[in-house]
Amino acid sequence: MISRDFLYSIHRDKKSIYLFCENKSIIDCQSIYEELYKLEATTDFTFKELQNYQAYIFLNSTLLTGSTELPNNPFYFGELDKDNIIKQDRPSYYFSPKDESSGLGRLSIFYKNDELCLLNYSIIENSLNIKLECLSKQSLEYKDLISNTIKEQKTTQVDKKQSIAKLHALLENQNLECIHGGKVILQSNKGKSFKDNNIPIMLESDLLNSSISACPNTIAGVSVPCSKVANVKGALSQKKVNNEYAILQELISACITDKGFPLKVSFTPTQFKFDHSFDPKEGLGGESKESGLGYEKPIFYIDYKIDYEQKDFIPIHSMKILGEELSSNDNGIKEYKLEISKAKELDEFLKSQELVKNLLQDYTTKENLYKFMDITLQNHTKFYIFIIPKNIPKVLKKYYKDNETYQNNKDYGVGKFKIVDKVNIYDDKTSKSIEIYLAPYEAKHIKIIFNENLYEKLTQTSIFCIR
Repeated sequence: MISRDFLYSIHRDKKSIYLFCENKSIIDCQSIYEELYKLEATTDFTFKELQNYQAYIFLNSTLLTGSTELPNNPFYFGELDKDNIIKQDRPSYYFSPKDESSGLGRLSIFYKNDELCLLNYSIIENSLNIKLECLSKQSLEYKDLISNTIKEQKTTQVDKKQSIAKLHALLENQNLECIHGGKVILQSNKGKSFKDNNIPIMLESDLLNSSISACPNTIAGVSVPCSKVANVKGALSQKKVNNEYAILQELISACITDKGFPLKVSFTPTQFKFDHSFDPKEGLGGESKESGLGYEKPIFYIDYKIDYEQKDFIPIHSMKILGEELSSNDNGIKEYKLEISKAKELDEFLKSQELVKNLLQDYTTKENLYKFMDITLQNHTKFYIFIIPKNIPKVLKKYYKDNETYQNNKDYGVGKFKIVDKVNIYDDKTSKSIEIYLAPYEAKHIKIIFNENLYEKLTQTSIFCIR
C-alpha cells in the first residue's frame, strides 16, 4: 500500500510492518502506527494489535538498522573509511535531541545521495528498530539523563502538544559544522546586542547564507562540498528579538546546507532560552499540510543517457514505444501521451520475474490495475510497469471535488509517481530492464516528458541508460 511519504506492507503472520521510503521522505515515529491503522481501516485487526507489530524501515530497498557513534562527533553515527571519511555507501545517522526530558528528537538518515527524516525518534526505545550505539561522553550523559527523567515521570502523562521545551539560542563562538565536518563561519550582526558572557547570539539573517569552509564531502569520488547555509526555517524561535527569530541549538539539524545536508553543533547552555513549536514541514522548507493539498498535474519524466555518470542527456531522434516508431528531425522527441487503455497487460515474460510475482501479492489486482509500456532505444528495451490504484481515497476525492485544476486534469489521476523496484536483464544480443512505479490514483492517461534533466530535483525521474 502507499501513503504520502512511503510504501508499506503489513505481514500478520510475522507480526511485522515494513516501511519503504524514498529520498526526502518524512516519517513521524509517534504517529506512524495510527496513520497505518487509518489506511488499513477495512481490515479486521485492532489498533492495539497493530501496535504490537515490529516495524522495520527501508531507504531505497536498504534496511536501516542503526550504527555506532563516530569518534569526536557526538550524536553522529556511521562508518568511516581508511581515510577517516564517512562512507557514502553505508547509511549514516544524525540525532538531534528535541529536549532534555523525553529522549525524542529528529533523526536524519543519509544513504548515498538520499536523505530520510524521522521525527520523534526515541534514542532510548530505538524507534523502528534503528539502534544507535552511543560512545561519546555527551551522548552517554544525555541517555542517562533521559533514562532517569523517564523513570521519574513514568506515572505522569504529558500531552506532547502542550509541552513546549525551553531551547537555547546559538552563540557566535560555538563550533557549528555541516555533518561532514565543514566549519560554518559565524558572525552576528542583528543579534550582537544580545550577549551571553559578552558573546552575541545568532539570529535568522545572521546564519542564513553563512559560508562553510573545508567541507570534505565527496560523491562517487567527486568533491561536492557544502559551501553555505541555505535554509534555517526549522531552527527558529517562536518569538522575535530585534525583529528576527533566534537560531536554536537543539533544532540545528533542521538547518540545511546548499547541498541538502544538515548542520551539527556542540551543545552549550546559554542564558537566552526560547519556546519553539516545531513544524517539521516548515523546517524542511516544504509546504504546510494545508497548502500541500493543492492539486498538481502528475508528469512522468524520462532522461536518456549513455550511462549514469553522464551529467547531461542525449536528444532522442527515434524510438519505439509500444511497437510504434517515433521520430523527430529537430531538437528531439520531447513529449508522449500514454493512454492507459492502450497500454499492455502483463505478459508471461514480466509475470515470470520474481519481483513482479511478489508485487502481485502486495498490490492485488482487486485494488490495482497493472499496465506496462515498452520503450526501445538502440539495443536496449525498458519495460515500465505502472501499478494504478483503482480508487482515489475518499478524503482526497472530497477535497478535489470542487478543485478546478483537478477537474481539468482528472484523467491524469491524483498523486505522484513513486518507483517500487527495478532490475536489469542482459543477454548476448540485447539488454532489457524493468522499472515498476506506483502511478497516481485512477490515472487514465500518463503525460511523459523526455530530457528535462530533473533528476537532481525532488521530481521522480527515470534515467534511461543504454549501458
